[in-house]
Amino acid sequence: MSKQQDELKFLCDLTVVKLGKKLRILGFDTEIIKTVNQQAIKELLKHTNRTLVTKSKELVKACGGILITKNRTSEQLEELLMILNNTNPQLPNTPARCAYCNEVLVDCPKEEVIGKVPIYVFETIEHFKRCPKCGKIYWRGTHVVRHLEFFSSQGKETDTRGDNKW
Repeated sequence: MSKQQDELKFLCDLTVVKLGKKLRILGFDTEIIKTVNQQAIKELLKHTNRTLVTKSKELVKACGGILITKNRTSEQLEELLMILNNTNPQLPNTPARCAYCNEVLVDCPKEEVIGKVPIYVFETIEHFKRCPKCGKIYWRGTHVVRHLEFFSSQGKETDTRGDNKW
């Protein structure tokens, strides 16, 4: 792919919804579509300059894009990043996004999350993010740590980009 990784925008179909949500949390601008109409997808791709990500061979043949062959979401993520980086997956240098709205998350003062997160989380986590659109609260939980550990264990670059997301 010729696009710089930080400029990549994805369009995930219903076959890879969980992957789409993970991509958002990792900082990729990712739309998740609910239509299966190939013409509608072609138009959307044309007007949004996004790259289609799907498990559908038929859809990739008709619209272009990236075919995902793995079933587990973590393996799908690894497969996609390897395709994009020629076997050298790296995180984008962009802020995390809401898994539901695709909005860039903003810092949220700890006092604003009182009663909105579990007590244990409030007592053990110092930094929170909030979606400015839907209000969902995010924090660096074990799922984020697992993603960063995956990249680190593969000898891939995470530097401070992964840390700055949270």
